[in-house]
Amino acid sequence: MTQMTGRCMCGETTYKTSGNPSAAHACHCDDCQRFTGTAFVGVDFETLEISGAVKWFKSSQWGERGSCSNCGSAMFWRLQNGSGPKVVSIGSLDEADSVPAIDKHYFADNIPPAFNFTGDAVRMSREETLTLFESLIDV
Repeated sequence: MTQMTGRCMCGETTYKTSGNPSAAHACHCDDCQRFTGTAFVGVDFETLEISGAVKWFKSSQWGERGSCSNCGSAMFWRLQNGSGPKVVSIGSLDEADSVPAIDKHYFADNIPPAFNFTGDAVRMSREETLTLFESLIDV
């Protein structure tokens, strides 16, 4: 079992969680591109311990994003109803060595032309992504 730790830019908000990271995903929706630049990794939120103030922002019909309330660093994403994936931004991790390669691209039809992703990761269209997440909650 791995312990992962992370922090915001100013160091006021930190977190740790145990367990191995689940799959890494890149989401290319407009909100994720603006919030983090797209890359997240799943973690066990049941063991997630956060120290410091997190500001949660309802960013869509189903999702909300968490950032440090002091410096604004993008750190977390979760479904509002608590089901489904719960993730941390890869950039907020202290050590990203244990993060697996990206295996899925959400909103793949919105990937900026400057990004040159290679490999066999699944690429889900906007429609496929919306269908997936809407099936996880009561909209």
